Amino acid sequence: MKDIGVFVEVKDGGVRKVALELLTKANEMGSTVAIALGHGMKEIAEELKPYADKVIIVDNPDLKDYRWDTYTDVLHRVITKYAPAMVFGPSTTTGKDLFPRLAARLKAPIIADAVGIAYEGEDIKVKKPLFGGRIISWIGVKGVPLVTFRPNSFSIEKRDTSGEVIEEDLSVEKDSSLTITASHKDTAKKVDLQEADFIICGGRGMKGPEHFTLLEDIASFMNGRVGASRAVVDNKWREYDDQIGKSGRTVSPKIYIGCGVSGALHHTMGMDTSKTIIAINKDPTAPIFETADYGIVDDLFTVLPLLKEELKKAKEDG
Repeated sequence: MKDIGVFVEVKDGGVRKVALELLTKANEMGSTVAIALGHGMKEIAEELKPYADKVIIVDNPDLKDYRWDTYTDVLHRVITKYAPAMVFGPSTTTGKDLFPRLAARLKAPIIADAVGIAYEGEDIKVKKPLFGGRIISWIGVKGVPLVTFRPNSFSIEKRDTSGEVIEEDLSVEKDSSLTITASHKDTAKKVDLQEADFIICGGRGMKGPEHFTLLEDIASFMNGRVGASRAVVDNKWREYDDQIGKSGRTVSPKIYIGCGVSGALHHTMGMDTSKTIIAINKDPTAPIFETADYGIVDDLFTVLPLLKEELKKAKEDG
């Protein structure tokens, strides 16, 4: 049985949900080696034991915060030592920064933003959407591939057994030319956009930032998250952290509702693998309807208050 390495992204002291998704998928395909870097990793190791055959921990104060130089170097050394048949990672901001650098170090093929993977005999094929989901391709890979996956691509399931924890004591060398002068964290307790099961996204049709409170109310009833199109972010109605699309976040929620979103290709490329897509737009020719599973041709300021009231009633009824 082939070993599959999974880079475990740790955020705010906890394992990101996408890491557990990737470990579950890896368990279906072979024996699993979870690799986690950081500082104060004892609880992280315990959390990962039910999901992997081996849990490789590198605990070092210099790995407390993500840096491309330290993480690339340490992960390169771990992968070289344990020599997995392939390595999975998340298609998150960190994964998109780290994995191309890692592929260059390893001289390995890389496929980014995938949504599925399977063995075909001894060969590997990777499922990846192209052109805003208009084409779903299966890509054959040779060698030791690195593959990043969109969050919410797989389910999560614990194993019946507990994996072995191995702590690697590795030195960490920083690139002296790279200095972090300041960092900022949003302290608001919001569901991570890429890992949300429910996303309601506002476009230019929302007409202004003041109307996004309606989307926030609906998202709160669904324990979800508000997203935004590029036009909204460019107009400074919402922060960049909410942007969905080619130049923003890639999402795959169970339910995506686009409100006043035109559906330009650069936006649909970031949400085309959502399980159920609902579009609300008063323009029946809006491109979003070509991507949507369900469409409502009406004024969103008529539809959304009705949706909010129905969700409120459902929550009150338990």
